[in-house]
Amino acid sequence: MTDPISDFLTRIRNAYRANHKVVEIPASKMKKELTRVLFEKGYILSYKVVEGQPVGTIKIALKYHPETKTPAIKKIVRVSRPGLRQYRGVENMPRVLNGLGIAILSTSRGIMTDKEARLQNVGGEVLCYVYYQKNIIDIMSRIGKLPVSLPQGVTVSVENNVVKVKGPKGELCQKVDPDMEVSVEGGVLTVKRPTDQPRHRSMHGLYRALIHNMVVGVSEGYSTTQELVGVGYRVEANGQLLKFSLGFSHDILLMLPAEVTAEVPQVKKGANPILILKSSDKQLLGMVAAKVRSFRKPEPYKGKGIKFAGEVLRRKAGKTAAAK
Repeated sequence: MTDPISDFLTRIRNAYRANHKVVEIPASKMKKELTRVLFEKGYILSYKVVEGQPVGTIKIALKYHPETKTPAIKKIVRVSRPGLRQYRGVENMPRVLNGLGIAILSTSRGIMTDKEARLQNVGGEVLCYVYYQKNIIDIMSRIGKLPVSLPQGVTVSVENNVVKVKGPKGELCQKVDPDMEVSVEGGVLTVKRPTDQPRHRSMHGLYRALIHNMVVGVSEGYSTTQELVGVGYRVEANGQLLKFSLGFSHDILLMLPAEVTAEVPQVKKGANPILILKSSDKQLLGMVAAKVRSFRKPEPYKGKGIKFAGEVLRRKAGKTAAAK
């Protein structure tokens, strides 16, 4: 056998594909350490080393979801091979699926994951990548499972699947799907889902994010800053009425919703006019800001138009006259 590590990974991969509960693998020091890492990171249920002659065996109990019976390991890939070794330093340590998987390395301090190697500031040979099934290890949505802390002065009530959030900046409400459970205890709001169906998983993080935006809106508020770039471009705010002069033959008037306020601060001579919109409703504020931007979208040659502060525009060179 030219590559014992590939044989180790292939046996585990084939055992999962055949829905085996236990797989036996010839033992070695390297394989024992790989098995230990897989067990510590939750990719296998358990393991046992059976000593024997000339070599022992490793009995690995594979891990499946108790309801869906899907395997814990989605994919396991050999990286470094005897004919082409792959070494990585700390500065270019691989990050598997943006943290949704792990890389197992052989370092001067033993077998460890990429995260442990970064913490210990060591590099090494990248043995394999392991991707996990999200419904096994990360059973909850990474966004949906996060609790929402309620600041002082913010109250939340849930009635008939409608969440109402009241704070210093105003009051907002959001209708929630009947399957979602919203609870408030000790100044912390949590959102729970009944099953792991794709529909429930998608709504779990969605409603948690919407409620969190409401809490931030009524406590701190949201604001957007837009810049008018162009000769003669200006905006005037008269209460809820905005008046734009954007180089057309006519002015553009926009009546703002009652929940949105506008400010036009004084700027230095020659500087571009600034429009600041504020609201406790993040969704409504985004819609109004997009509407304002649509009046004169920035063009790619000189950048004239209405753009958000800090927005980076992809500029074009433009045509030049041919040399005579």
